[in-house]
Amino acid sequence: MGLPPESAQLRAALQAVHAASLLTKSVLRSLKNNVGAETKDDDSPVTIADFAAQALLISALHAVYPSDAFIGEESADALRQNEALADRVWSLVLRAKERAYARQDGNGVVQMPREGAGTLASADSFPTSKEEMFERIDRGGKGQVTGSGRVWVMDPVDGTATFMQGKQYAVALCLLVDGVQQVGVVGCPNLAFDVHGPLRQTRVHEDQVDGVGYGVVLSAAKGHGTYVRAMQEDGLGEPRLVDLTSRPTKSLTDLNLVETTVGKTSLCQDEHMLVAESLGSSWPGTVVWSQQMKYVALTLGATDVMVRIPKTKERFTYIWDHAGGHILYQEAGGMIKDFDGKPVDFSKGRQIKGEANHGMIAAMPGIFDAVDKAVQDVLARRGP
Repeated sequence: MGLPPESAQLRAALQAVHAASLLTKSVLRSLKNNVGAETKDDDSPVTIADFAAQALLISALHAVYPSDAFIGEESADALRQNEALADRVWSLVLRAKERAYARQDGNGVVQMPREGAGTLASADSFPTSKEEMFERIDRGGKGQVTGSGRVWVMDPVDGTATFMQGKQYAVALCLLVDGVQQVGVVGCPNLAFDVHGPLRQTRVHEDQVDGVGYGVVLSAAKGHGTYVRAMQEDGLGEPRLVDLTSRPTKSLTDLNLVETTVGKTSLCQDEHMLVAESLGSSWPGTVVWSQQMKYVALTLGATDVMVRIPKTKERFTYIWDHAGGHILYQEAGGMIKDFDGKPVDFSKGRQIKGEANHGMIAAMPGIFDAVDKAVQDVLARRGP
């Protein structure tokens, strides 16, 4: 199973995520011994990385697909009000631009020599001024419509709390066409993972950090499977198919549930524990903060189940925390549905709200019904 016929958009997404991953990793490495010293304040390194990576992602894709729309977490309002912050973000974008120029050939095309990387748009696609950079960022930050046309959804740094600790984070990108995921690419710049090793031994952990290289990137196109590649500074490694359907179904008592234990959350972690107890599984299993990294852990077989039980039906989650990660897991063989058995609807704008989708369950088909029953039993204890 190779790249789909419409692979140009998949290659463009891989290019953009690779470049943004290098940028965010460079921010982390520039901190050296100061990792963990700052949170996501207005001028913290993670804020700067967020803005710069979003500018880079949108610039690379807009150059190839000028009619496409974008949805991103950040808008440029804070940059327009803080000149020092804008200068720091602009400096990062300029450094990425210099790297692109250093790699371009005589035709102005940036060469990505490793297999699976193809070629990136001209280095001239980068913003030429801070104001143009603001405009590119705002294409995502001001975007609202996801249910019609082609829309690129992105989270430049998913897992800001753990990013600042030098742990796991993700650079996530997804192409929606009329609200349906078509391409998903998730870069994991800090994930130490042997792309040639047996998947059954895969482990995803906050402290399992690639301190020398640039981690891995996972990609999927609808109907064409999921692949994982190593990321290097000069490109991408050979693609490896990820197929969870070839693995034997686990017994319920052996299941590993993925969980979050860092910072505030709108989810009921106590009820997640009750689901594990109902299944007879140990608690907690895999613990990662980034939502997109949860999907990566599921896709690589490092964990078996994810549940998201919100505290109330009024709670919502943002589309960029899930788009991309969903198609990775689904194309690898997994199932994701809400508590009513419906697929998650990405067509309703920037938020996934309770009236459209209440909660989420992710698991392989052979165990999905058992997990769903455990969740329904826990929800029934709440009463009306």
